[in-house]
Amino acid sequence: MSVLAIVGCQHEASISPKEQARRDSAALHVALMPVQDCLPFYLAQLTGIYERLGLDLRITTYMAQLDTDTALANSHVHVAYSDLARAIMLQQDSVGVYAIAAFEGTLSLVTMRRGRIRQLNQLKEKMVAVARHSITDYWSDRLADSAGIARAEIFRPQINDVRIRTDMLCNGTMDAAFLPEPYASEAIKRGNKINFTTQGMQPQLVALLATTQALSDPSRCHQIELLLKGYAEVVENATETTAIADSLPSLLRQLCFTPDSLAKHVAQQLPAFKPLSSPQGSDAEAALEWLRRRGKVKKNYTIDSLFSDRLSVK
Repeated sequence: MSVLAIVGCQHEASISPKEQARRDSAALHVALMPVQDCLPFYLAQLTGIYERLGLDLRITTYMAQLDTDTALANSHVHVAYSDLARAIMLQQDSVGVYAIAAFEGTLSLVTMRRGRIRQLNQLKEKMVAVARHSITDYWSDRLADSAGIARAEIFRPQINDVRIRTDMLCNGTMDAAFLPEPYASEAIKRGNKINFTTQGMQPQLVALLATTQALSDPSRCHQIELLLKGYAEVVENATETTAIADSLPSLLRQLCFTPDSLAKHVAQQLPAFKPLSSPQGSDAEAALEWLRRRGKVKKNYTIDSLFSDRLSVK
């Protein structure tokens, strides 16, 4: 597991272990992935937006969504980047979580440059790298259905680490892979090609989750509101603020391990950041129906438990 921690509001030369523990306990802890959806959080931290808002934010970066989910389930963080299908599965495991915000969550199916996959029906008996029981798995099922291929006829090795998934595709180990940005743009620059994208498609399953315990605490709710406010500020000012644009290439090198020679190009190719929105019941129903077909939910489960009225995206 690859983990990178970004810590804010720590300017003192030295503080006592007791004071450090107190500050760590009071700070908001968030588990993120180094993907397009999450970059505004990092940029808000790096450009001092969260410090100006008075939010002591501790970001821990994981290269796999399974690890952000695990961090949330083990109460190591208050908020995590995940998706609605995984939120339902966490609740099935008696983990108290709510979906508090939705991302666009665009994924691209990128196929190997030396491969012969030109149409989706040519995915039959090909290896497509996914993260199991997540949105990558959901969309691979959707593609199989639309191409008239039995779902079991697409071989889906579970490559949870998005960096490893990208490199395995680019090195020819995988025939195809579902990749978010900036990894899709990097893979294209390295000679591979996009055969399918979820951009503009429904459902939108990627979500920001918070623990029920965090949302039961007014001070934590306020911190989460500041977290979302900083994100919105970056989205609103991304094209106008030089500091944000200048930070992107180095952020891609540091977080995403984008090769030095490609970081500037990939940063220029990234789609515009999109504002967060409120999670939709229709999207959660789509995730629930998919999990039901896989036998992953209890018969009496409803999506009502996914949403809270204690906090809303503004």
